[in-house]
Amino acid sequence: MADNRIPRGRKTPALIRFLFSLAVLALFVYAYLSPTITVNGLLALLVKTQFSAVLYGAGIAGIAAIILVLTLIFGRLYCSVLCPLGTAQELFWRIGKFLRKKLPHLSSSSFFRKGYSPPPKIRYIIPLLAALGVVFAFTPLMIIFDPISTFGRGMNAARSLLSFVLAIPLAFILLIALAHGRAFCNWCPVGITLGLFSSAAPFGMKVSSKCVSCGLCEKNCPAGCIQAKEKRIDSERCVLCLSCAAVCPTGSVAYTARGRETVSGEARRVFLKGAGKLSFLCGAAYLLGPSIKLFSRSAAPVNAAGASLPILPPGAKSVRHFTSRCIGCQACVSSCPVKVIKMKNAPYPAMDYASLDLANAREACQYNCVECGQACPTGAITRLSVDEKHRTRIALSTLYFERCVVNTKHESCGACAEVCPTGALTMVAFSEPGIPFLTRPIYDERYCIGCGACFATCPALPKAFTLAAVPEQSLTVGSRPLEEAGDELNVETTDDFPF
Repeated sequence: MADNRIPRGRKTPALIRFLFSLAVLALFVYAYLSPTITVNGLLALLVKTQFSAVLYGAGIAGIAAIILVLTLIFGRLYCSVLCPLGTAQELFWRIGKFLRKKLPHLSSSSFFRKGYSPPPKIRYIIPLLAALGVVFAFTPLMIIFDPISTFGRGMNAARSLLSFVLAIPLAFILLIALAHGRAFCNWCPVGITLGLFSSAAPFGMKVSSKCVSCGLCEKNCPAGCIQAKEKRIDSERCVLCLSCAAVCPTGSVAYTARGRETVSGEARRVFLKGAGKLSFLCGAAYLLGPSIKLFSRSAAPVNAAGASLPILPPGAKSVRHFTSRCIGCQACVSSCPVKVIKMKNAPYPAMDYASLDLANAREACQYNCVECGQACPTGAITRLSVDEKHRTRIALSTLYFERCVVNTKHESCGACAEVCPTGALTMVAFSEPGIPFLTRPIYDERYCIGCGACFATCPALPKAFTLAAVPEQSLTVGSRPLEEAGDELNVETTDDFPF
């Protein structure tokens, strides 16, 4: 009956807010799943709006400071419209409500939340763990809870069944959201930290004295932060979805100035009842941890044994630099046009030449491509010009001529030299008694940038090339000058070439 008395216009703000956040979510999904040169620019822009991305890229400055100030004044607007994982949870919450309406027996299930649901206070430790992980160079502690990292892993897992394990956290969060709404927001380091600021915001959702405690707002709150009987909204966890105002039959709930007494009371409650001083300590640690790490990066030691290191995308510099900045958002993975950057089961992306998809079996890191650096929001992969990319060494090849088809099958090839973009491989005369005149590859590591073109093209099994990461990426001398060709032979392309 109460729903019938709700003026139609009262639902409009909540609907506009939800449609806007849904549009942002749709853009994220499209940008992650449909990477082209144009869409990569969109993905880079979207990821750089995410709080953890700007915080771990530049510390507590710039956009991160702006988000904090806006939250301190207006509440968690960021969580309301810009976080794709938050909107995805709310979308599934609405789907769950629809299912309960169509299948009434589901409403009696203990799996579904019925109303106000206070989370455990131990959640305040999450921002502290994330901060400590960054400060002590163990960022998986941050990545495992970070919303954009979780969302990005799920989106990229949707591309390939081979990486379905990476989608398990996102799938679990959305499954819980069907019954419990934005439950993950209670454990998100971004949400917890912004919630501490939101509790002191002069603007927010407020319940007036006209409230009749009908309970509709409590039942329709995806964050589970409304106590209808006490006529109180937990401003620390409120994500300003406006759902409560949309269903209130008396218009008692609205977004408005909360008053000095209410704000100070909420802030005092969070300080005293939330987790005391520990909650503020954890929030401060999360905000300052990346800045502390930024000051220590210049003194970070260079990694030693390159053979055991992952091959990082061009511009990642070194493992220490890359892992100290990477938040696992998957922007580089999605932006790579040939999918040579993969997440696999590790917390950080890396180049993966050995398990390329069959459709891209002849692809490697593209010589003129700088998309991963353009998409990276934190500077874990620095932006390179095309000229710098041409000279940036990310790995070194090793040629095993005993595996080459020229040596094993006495057949003409030259595929590696044909595709090598820098001239590190050239062909010279090769002859043995009783075999026809052939040419063989000669490798000069001075010009090798580790793009993997030779490895991807080599028809030999096992491959005549291996690739090993360098301890620290550096600029090479550039491509081989034409005058250095000397007596080396140019190989003509024929239909008999195995590549």
